[in-house]
Amino acid sequence: MPLVTRMKLLPEINTLRGVPVVTKTDLIRAGVLAIALFAPPAYAQLEEVVVTATKREQTLQEVPVAVTVTQAATIERAQIHDLNDLQSVVPSLHVLQEQTSTQTNFEIRGFGNGANNPGIEPSVGVFVDGVYRSRSAGAIGDLVDVERVEVLRGPQSTLFGQNASAGVISIISKLPEFKFGGDAEVGIGDYGFKQAKARITGPLADSLAFSLAGSYEKRDGYFNDVNTGRKTNDRNRWDLRAQLLWKASDTFTVRLIGDIGKINEICCGVSMLLPGPTVPLIQAIGGKVYTGPFFDRKADYNYEPTNSLDNRGVSLHLDWDVDAVRLTSITALRQQKLDFTYDADFTSADLANDFNDQHIRTFTQEIRLASNKDGPIGWMIGGYYNDENVTYNNSVLQGADFRNYATGLIVGAGGSPLTLPGLETSLGLPVGTFFGQGQGLTVDTTQKSKASTIFGQIDWKFAERLKLTVGVAYSTDKKDVAISQADTDVFSSLNLVNIGFGGAFAALTGLPPTPANIATHPAQAGLADFLSVTPCSAAHPPPGCNAALGLYPLQFLPPVVPFADSSNDNQATYTTRLAWTATDNINFYVGASTGFKATSWNLSIDSKPLPPATMDRSPLGGFPNPYYGRYGSRFASPEKSTVYELGMKSQWQTAVVNIAVFNQAIRGFQSNLFQGVGFYLANAGKQSTKGVEFETLWKPVPAIELALNGTVMSPVYDSYPNALGPNGTVDLSGQRPAGIHTMILDPAVTFFWGQDSLHGFFRIDGEFTDTDQLVDNIPKSVASQKVSTLNAAAGFSVSGWDLTLWARNLTDDQYLLLAFPSVAQSGSVSAYPNQPRTFGISLHRKF
Repeated sequence: MPLVTRMKLLPEINTLRGVPVVTKTDLIRAGVLAIALFAPPAYAQLEEVVVTATKREQTLQEVPVAVTVTQAATIERAQIHDLNDLQSVVPSLHVLQEQTSTQTNFEIRGFGNGANNPGIEPSVGVFVDGVYRSRSAGAIGDLVDVERVEVLRGPQSTLFGQNASAGVISIISKLPEFKFGGDAEVGIGDYGFKQAKARITGPLADSLAFSLAGSYEKRDGYFNDVNTGRKTNDRNRWDLRAQLLWKASDTFTVRLIGDIGKINEICCGVSMLLPGPTVPLIQAIGGKVYTGPFFDRKADYNYEPTNSLDNRGVSLHLDWDVDAVRLTSITALRQQKLDFTYDADFTSADLANDFNDQHIRTFTQEIRLASNKDGPIGWMIGGYYNDENVTYNNSVLQGADFRNYATGLIVGAGGSPLTLPGLETSLGLPVGTFFGQGQGLTVDTTQKSKASTIFGQIDWKFAERLKLTVGVAYSTDKKDVAISQADTDVFSSLNLVNIGFGGAFAALTGLPPTPANIATHPAQAGLADFLSVTPCSAAHPPPGCNAALGLYPLQFLPPVVPFADSSNDNQATYTTRLAWTATDNINFYVGASTGFKATSWNLSIDSKPLPPATMDRSPLGGFPNPYYGRYGSRFASPEKSTVYELGMKSQWQTAVVNIAVFNQAIRGFQSNLFQGVGFYLANAGKQSTKGVEFETLWKPVPAIELALNGTVMSPVYDSYPNALGPNGTVDLSGQRPAGIHTMILDPAVTFFWGQDSLHGFFRIDGEFTDTDQLVDNIPKSVASQKVSTLNAAAGFSVSGWDLTLWARNLTDDQYLLLAFPSVAQSGSVSAYPNQPRTFGISLHRKF
């Protein structure tokens, strides 16, 4: 008899035998009861979470701010190794690893920028123990010695300064303890994964305690370089963090923190997403281009991309209680040195090579006074100062195969009678002048900035259950920027409009192309303009076309115009919130806040001035046509953000439900779009999004914890007339911005079990999104992203030992991280694939 049939007949059989009838409902109830009885009492109810989102300690449920807190227990159970993994539990947070393992972009509610371009501070501010990390590379170390991570959504410029216009990620580490203890963890996994973490803490004297924590992680690469046989996208990094805590008295505390982290990795692998018409030519000159299935994670390079990061800093924290006032001072000095190289064309042909050297030194000082006694009025005033120096050197040099490649492009251009030797001879240059190995462009940039903010906030409890919060800040930011260049790329310095125009005009008219002839010849009506912009093709054969314009794709390194300039911005921001404690379990709040980020300068190799309002298109005039790459983006003006928000926070013994409804906009959003070797930096007139966020946690029985977090929103470019699209600048006004999901869901289920001294858990969580266009300058049909990822972990604890098995991207979900037009390969698109499934096991010991 089939098993299902036997189960259906079981009640009748039992009745005939005199056995009490057991239904499926009874079995479910019994199972739940068994789980509840077997579970340890430690999981009986949800714990209260304390946060410092408003720079004073409050419970998560009473703070009237949209904030998500990830505690150390979740970080350990979910095996969240760094901030890249954090997005699997924080739905409004999107973390994107880009060009190198040290270039990470953080976005909150779809707003964020700054990765890769050293002139731009991210719109999402990252703080570690109250110290600002001005670039993403300074914030991507392993999460070691961490107590919790708070993600504040929406502009936070009033309390966190001018570079928090989209939100804040605040990482809080554990304090040293006056009782000796610590923990250690080792782990192994696939791809040769090895990890070790340790922390030790204890007293040095009655009032002095220390902690020392470190981590080491190494893993082989999962991306295959077919040409060299090497693996890329490996992990090789370590972090060390030391703290001293001196409780000089009951009212005066000193905390000294020092940290150092290093990364030395081969990353990041790029594959050909869309092979273009240049692929056969690269193969013809002896190069290889991997055109197999994209998620094979394979490519052909002539050398591996390398990343080297040295990140270190020290901070001094003082807290002094004087009567009813607390004085807090945080002084910090940080240094970041980053070197990375990569094969810019991402083929085995030696076409273009990119070398980068970046050094950032940052000094910050924050002082604030705050009331620290209970009462109807609480207040805080303070000031913040930031002094930073950035130096950046970027060289893009042509390789040994580029001249042959350029020659092949000219031959295959169709309709172009020009050849490289013929062009060199006609210009009086020796044959072989163009595209010699090592020719290229080297750009040296410096940026010195000084920023300051004064701020104040008042919390007034004017009724038993009503509290009004009003805050205001005034920020100033001055930047001095200089760019110089060493240009040895002779070909990119040519004015192809002028070179091709003269011959075409003479062939058509029989007259020399002098200004007088061009101005007076009867055929000149529209001719000069036509020949300035029309390359030769089958539709426009010679002589009625400009043959030289077909060579423009070879000018992928147009000269940078050296300059020295400065920006000086100032802006007031505010926040106002009304909080209502409806019941002991339910709180509501409504508020509005503004944010500000100062002018950002484009320090990439694509930094160029914008074209004049009136462009002289004459080939003999002062300006070449902007279509041919002489103009771009030098800087982006300040961005100003506003959010209107209505929220509910509720917590009972076994459940939490938090909801935030928001309408957020950024005027002048600083869009920073990667183009392969540099960036197009521009202001969107206005970008906005409306949506709802929710966080739910439920423990129906002590042994089961269910969570569902999510975001649903509708982003739009309200105004963006000068966006960079697939075929040049376009008007994206009214369109959905690329790279922003309109729906994100993060479910999680955790089962706990235990008996006597043996306890364990099983957790599975995931991230699910809709499909979105990946970047504005690549069509959605070519590059889109949809995430459907599951992670899992299971572990047990006995006598202080914890053993955990984990897997990330359990279902081996495949999606794109970033796409861009392939360098010097018109019609091709390159892209970065996501990380495949990984798994491992870790052993943890507390003492």
